[in-house]
Formats: sequence, C-alpha cells, structure tokens
Amino acid sequence: MGAPDVLIAGAGVIGAACARALATRGLSVALLDAGPLPGPATAASAGMLPPLVEARPDDPLLGVSIRARDLYRELAPALADETGVDIGLWTEGILQVAFTEAEADRLKDGVAWQRQQGHHAEWLSADELREHAPGISPDAIGAALAAEDGALDPAALHDALIKSATAKGTTLARGSAVEGLVIENDQVTGVRTPSGVRAAGAVLVAAGCWSGRIGGLPRPLSVEPVRGQMAVLPWPRGVSAAIAFGGGGYVVHRNGEAIAGATVEFAGFDTSVTESGIAQVVGSARRLYPALERAAIGRRVAGLRPGTPDGRPFVGRDPAVSNLWYAAGHGRHGILLAAMTGEIIAGLWVGERSEFDLSPLDPGRFWKS
Repeated sequence: MGAPDVLIAGAGVIGAACARALATRGLSVALLDAGPLPGPATAASAGMLPPLVEARPDDPLLGVSIRARDLYRELAPALADETGVDIGLWTEGILQVAFTEAEADRLKDGVAWQRQQGHHAEWLSADELREHAPGISPDAIGAALAAEDGALDPAALHDALIKSATAKGTTLARGSAVEGLVIENDQVTGVRTPSGVRAAGAVLVAAGCWSGRIGGLPRPLSVEPVRGQMAVLPWPRGVSAAIAFGGGGYVVHRNGEAIAGATVEFAGFDTSVTESGIAQVVGSARRLYPALERAAIGRRVAGLRPGTPDGRPFVGRDPAVSNLWYAAGHGRHGILLAAMTGEIIAGLWVGERSEFDLSPLDPGRFWKS
C-alpha cells in the first residue's frame, strides 16, 4: 500500500471529523490513534453547541461558531444514514440563569445585542423561566434563552465520525502514536511511530493537548492542557430536559442524567479528580436545580482540553512546511467546532474559497514578527 495523501496524527473527534471531510473529497487518508491516553477531552465533554451563550461582539470567530452549530443539523441525519448512529442532537436552546439584578442586566444587554444582529435570543422573566424550565431554582429572577443553541452526545459523534470516515476509505491504525515528524527540505515526508517510520504525502496534526509534544515540529506549537472536571447525577424525576448555565457552572440533560460542569484548571497533564473540583460543579448544579440536592453523585470525570494563549485553535497550513497542517487547540469548543474544522481543513486542501475570514485561526499567528 502506498503512502496516503494525508496522515492524521490523532483520532479524536477533531481528527475523525477532518478524516471524514478529506475522504469525502476523494483524498486517501490514514488516521493514527495513539491509544488510550489519560484525560481525553471528548470523553469528559458535555457536548454543548453554545456559540451564543458566550458570544461577544468582538469575537472574531462568532460567525464560524454559529455556522459550526448549524452544520450539525445537516450532519446528524447524514451520519445516521451512513452509520446508523444517532448523535443525540438537541436543538431546544440553552438558558443563562440570573440570580442577581447585576447578572440580569448583563444578560438583558446580551439579548438586546444579539437580537439587533438577527440572532434568536429571548429574555425570560422569572415566571416565563419557570414555565419554560420547571424545576429551576426559585431564587432565579430570569434567564436569557439562546433558542437555537443546543448539544449532542460527544461519544456518539466520535463513533459516527470514525465509522463514516472508514466507510469512505480512511484507514485507522489504533495504538500507533505519532512520536515525531520526518521533515526533509522543508517538506514533511512521514512520521515516526513506535513501530517505525510511516510515509505520507502530507501530515495533519490533530492530537489534542498532546499536539505540541510531537517531536520535530518546525517550531513550538502553543497548545497546553487545561483540566476540566465534571460530575454526573441522575436527572430529577418529573423535571423536563434542559441545559442551563448559572451559579458558576452548568447542567446538561442527556440520557436521563444531569451532567454538571465544569472546572477550568491549569494542572498540566494531571488528570486527577479532586474533591474541591467536584464540590464546585455539583454545588453550581444544585443551585440551578434544587432537586439535585437529593441526588447521589455518580461518575466523576476529568478531561484535558487543548488550550492556546488566545483561546482560538490552530487550523490550517504551516507557514513554512507547505504539506504540514494543524487542527489543534480547540479548548472548550472542540465538539462545537469539530465538524466545521473538518470542512475548513478539507476546503483549504482542495482550494475551496471560505465564506469566513480564517486569519484568526492561522497556525503561524504567534510566529510572525
């Protein structure tokens, strides 16, 4: 078998999305999975699609993020047809709950700005909030509703993307970590793995928070782990499904469970679950939904998100090595941006013109003088 057109270092949700998009456009793709590493981001993700929940007028990626969210409305049925996997897409909106007048004023200002921009946002009074989300705290004085934001099941998405990519011809090598790149005359010719060198026509680095640890990179890649802890509790009986932010955390309903999250900790590659971290996220969840006070804490999870200095991922071509590409550093928005990242990479690869300004994602933005 000859060298693939593209070898992807990393078979998480980002790598899998890129593999599917590239294979859809007719490229031969090899996907290398390092095997079980501690604290993968997808396994510890709540799966939210929240571009408007944290939207800022000065966010250069807002348009990309909204398109990323909407892309799942097209992708979910396509993946179900291709693979039989339901990714559990939820499109009923996300609440931002206010417990103080200052929080309410801030959220109302956000709703007004979003509505001026043509987005579907609403302010719910306390009574409207209780009607919309029975079981929410009686201390809540209102909420902003990002009516088109939502969520999906991250594990199901990853499974579906892998199945779709391999059905389109992608080869998947499990337990094959990319230890380093082989670069000759400013071109990457392959990668070093524990079993030897594998040749490739081009390489895409998509190894999450481990991306910057790959040897032989042309220059340092500023991707570092950010630990996030979550807890899972049974969803309160008789309470309708919802996703709510507030009280310093969030609660996501999925498959009869309440996913409470999430911490943001700079703890290196430490994947420990701590009592203080779990107490923080569970406390926020119980403030949002008092019925959770009686619920026993089930699973406790810690994941490592790939963070960057400016909070934006690296997506695109290396500025010096023309056949080296990056799709790394997605931080807390890996699930939201996964499918869109695949489309951006594949589009750039085959010369399609993007409707968005992609310069905020430029892999060389920290290397330019």
